[in-house]
Amino acid sequence: MDANQINDIEVKDFIDVTLQSLNAIDDAKKLLKEHGYFVDNLWQTEDVTMNHECTEEEAQTILYRALTNEATYQQIWEAIGYEAESMNLKRIN
Repeated sequence: MDANQINDIEVKDFIDVTLQSLNAIDDAKKLLKEHGYFVDNLWQTEDVTMNHECTEEEAQTILYRALTNEATYQQIWEAIGYEAESMNLKRIN
């Protein structure tokens, strides 16, 4: 098997994730969650690079633009409101 292939699938920029780094990520997510951050849906550059030929820097730019644009924010706020309403929570303002 070629070093750049897994199960006959070409692998670009393969990153060997060790148990230690996974534990560090889990610890970081736990800390953020303890401080009120939602961390169950995080995006990473691999979400871009698995479908597009680009650098890590370009992938970060794509994620930033996609996740901070007005349409994304509007959709999230609408979904938050819908879910809160479905739980019969009183709106503050």
